[in-house]
Amino acid sequence: MRGMDNNSSPFPDEETKWAAARDIENTIRAIRRAQGKKNPEDFPWGSPEEEATTAEFLHDVMQAIDRVREMAARERGDDECHGAGAAG
Repeated sequence: MRGMDNNSSPFPDEETKWAAARDIENTIRAIRRAQGKKNPEDFPWGSPEEEATTAEFLHDVMQAIDRVREMAARERGDDECHGAGAAG
């Protein structure tokens, strides 16, 4: 993992977290475009369309984060790939 050495925390540093967040955001924007969907910036700030699209966009981001966490858990060999509260 980038930004880690043998003496550091097993958690990613701030730079790595921000880079991952930007990657997820950019990926979601590109996927939505490819699907013919709009992104929040396609509408005037504060408009009903922008607010609805922002909610959809954030839902897509959260789904992507869940998938990343599940993949990481599988790579670690965790038996339980879903965290507490995953059932709802």
